[in-house]
Amino acid sequence: MKMFHSQRRAARTASSRRRQGGNALVFSMLGLVIGGIVLALGIGYYQNSQANAQVQGTISEISAIIGGAQQNYGQYGYSGLTTAVAVGSRVIPDTRADAGGTTATNSYSGAITLVDNSAATPSTAKLSYANVPATQCTQLINGAQSLARRITIGTTDVKPLDGVIDVAKVNTQCTSAASVGIDFVFGRT
Repeated sequence: MKMFHSQRRAARTASSRRRQGGNALVFSMLGLVIGGIVLALGIGYYQNSQANAQVQGTISEISAIIGGAQQNYGQYGYSGLTTAVAVGSRVIPDTRADAGGTTATNSYSGAITLVDNSAATPSTAKLSYANVPATQCTQLINGAQSLARRITIGTTDVKPLDGVIDVAKVNTQCTSAASVGIDFVFGRT
């Protein structure tokens, strides 16, 4: 009989160890799942912060370009202003100037152009940013709208000359394609 009890005790101990091993496996898998979720959320937040940083950098860049153009060429009514002149005079930052020194590329791999716009609106210039992603378009417009007298996306005015932003048009135009071109028309002030 003694033998029988010791065998039962050994069987119980082995069964208990298997249950503990099964629990450890379940908790390990649960830990991996939670870790994966945290990692996925972290990557998402990182990508959002990268996009926000790019938008803020672009707004600062637009502000610097417009400010430099107003200071250097506004007194002349922007007559003769071209992208090549703006690159050469460092109104468009060196970091955006292309190798030839007459063109510039923005952080979205699109062209930056800065030209005299006086034929359309006296004493104004037009700064254009091409290839702006739809996902960043609205933020960019909202952040830079106070710098411009008029803003167009494609051929549509989203801020008419000396008017206010039409948020419905901004939304429609920003989402009309994967990337859009934005024009900022500005004057001396």
